[in-house]
Parts: sequence; structure tokens; C-alpha cells
Amino acid sequence: MISRFKVVFVLLGLAATSAQSQAPYQPQPASPPKDAGYLLADGTVQIVGWDDLSGIFEKLNALYGKTHPGTKFKYVPGNLMSPQHSLIFGETAFAPIGMEFSSNLGSAYRAMVKAPTFNVRIAHGAVDSNAKLSPLAFIVHKSNPVEQLSAAQLLHIFTVGDRAPDIVFWRQAGVKGDLADKEIHSYGLPESDHYASEDAGFGVYLFRDKWGMNHNARNYQTQRTYAEVTQKVSEDSAGIGITALNRVTRDVKVLAVAGSEWGKPMRGTRQDVLSGRYPFDRFVYIYARRFNSQPIDPFVREYLRMVLSKEGQEAIAADSKGYLPLNAIELATELSKLE
Repeated sequence: MISRFKVVFVLLGLAATSAQSQAPYQPQPASPPKDAGYLLADGTVQIVGWDDLSGIFEKLNALYGKTHPGTKFKYVPGNLMSPQHSLIFGETAFAPIGMEFSSNLGSAYRAMVKAPTFNVRIAHGAVDSNAKLSPLAFIVHKSNPVEQLSAAQLLHIFTVGDRAPDIVFWRQAGVKGDLADKEIHSYGLPESDHYASEDAGFGVYLFRDKWGMNHNARNYQTQRTYAEVTQKVSEDSAGIGITALNRVTRDVKVLAVAGSEWGKPMRGTRQDVLSGRYPFDRFVYIYARRFNSQPIDPFVREYLRMVLSKEGQEAIAADSKGYLPLNAIELATELSKLE
């Protein structure tokens, strides 16, 4: 009981602290270092970023230019990996991407920069648009009677090697009737970004970071696209799949997921994601160079302050891709990283 009270007090404190994060943006003078590798010959700031964020950064760059007259930007769109490469060599002011830093490139970054990777979250994934990044959903065949599973159950269905027994048959997940004794068939994208798929960040987020580098279950059938996952599950009464929330079709059923034994089951609605409590939410990040025991580049810090401001979050929310803004507690957490 005491620990629960502590959690409540911590959350209340964070909520109070976050009030200042909702204040209008108050610009402060900041200029890129003259020898910065991301400055082009005419002084333009180069940003190598994920192509799905081009519209957002058109708005953010215009906002920064309005409050810092004379600042010019060039946004170079690429895939998820190109901003990471450019950040390693200092050729971009920062790296806007829709995934956590790749395992291989993270090692290269630490070797080159001599510091751990540094990021701030700037938005939630989209739930109702054609954006390339969305929270993950767990789907089953429409005939499957199961309505919800816990995060722990999903871990033991999709991976092997954890302390608790693997969940191999549907009866182990609480299903009764004809389906109970059938072996579970699981579907999803590759567990590693070493293999090609439509979402290079999937394995990094789920199998590496969320599921502690556990390997996929022996009956896990790898697909290249979320559409293929959905198709497989729609045709397999014993199937369960992992797809993007904004790729779900009416041919399958979305399971409610409880993050913990006491957690409220959620299906990843807009409200679930905005609350910050959906267990398989995903985020848009800005990665920046930050050397050990040194302050962040003052220009980059000022830009990030703007992105995390009321105006910056409104610019993100106004983009047609549908990426969702951070809530007040999340903004307070990200702003604290800049201190």
C-alpha cells in the first residue's frame, strides 16, 4: 500500500512540474557553432531526417525561423537509417526518426562519438492515418473467443526463454472450446532490423527493448509487411499477430491489452495513447549528439525546447500524418533531459 501511495505522489508531482511545459514558447538567442559539421557553405542548417516527418519539420523549421530570424534550414528526407548514419558523422544538427537507435548503428555511434546515444521523444505514433509509425496492436481471428491478454501472456506467446513457461496452446491463454487444444500460430515482422521489412524499428522496439532480447517463438512466422500479418491471421483460426494499429482491418479482431496485473485493458484508442498508458505505444524521436559531461549544442537545445513547447506540439498535431502530441507529464520528462 505504501508503494502505491508513493506512486500517486510522484505522479502528482510530475503533473505539477509539467504545468510550465504548457506555457507558450519563449525564444532564447542561440546560434550553431561556426565549425558545426551540419552547417552548409551558406550557413544553412542541415537536418537529415526520416521522410515521414518532412511535413512536421517544414512547420517546425518555419516556427523556429520566425522566432530566430535569419536561420535557414534544409531538411534532407531519407529512410530510418540515414539520419542515424548522418548523426554519427555530425552531418546533421539532429536526427528525427520513428524508432530507437539501431543496435548496429548504436555501437558505431558509441565508438565514434565516445558517448551514449541521447534522445528526446517528441510525439506518439499515429492511430488513424497513413503514417508509417503507429502503436502496435495484437490481433486474432474473428472467431477466436479471447477478448484480452496481458502483456506477460503476449511475451510468453511470442517469445521463448523467459522464466515463466512458454504459452504454446490456446488453453494456456484461458481459451476454452474447440480452439483450446490447438497450437497457437504467431505472426509478425522480423525480430531484428538485420532482416528487411516495412518497419525497421519493429524488432528494435519490441524484441530488443520491450521483450529484453528474447527470441521469437518456434512457431513464429515472419512476414515482411503488416498487411501480410493481418492477412495471415484473418485466414487462420488459431493465429495471433502483431500489426500496426493504423493497419488493422475489419477482417480481424483487436485484443485489449493490460500492461500489468492491475492495469486497465486497452485497445489503443486515441485516448489510450494520449494518456501515456497504452503498453505498446511507440514514439517519434529526435536524437542529438551529447558528449559525456558536456552540455548539448546550444542551438540544438533551443530547437528542442521549441519542439517541446505548446507551439511546437501544436505544429506536430496539425500535420496530416496524424502523429499525436505528448501529454503534460511526458513533456516535463523530455524537457528535464535538456537541463
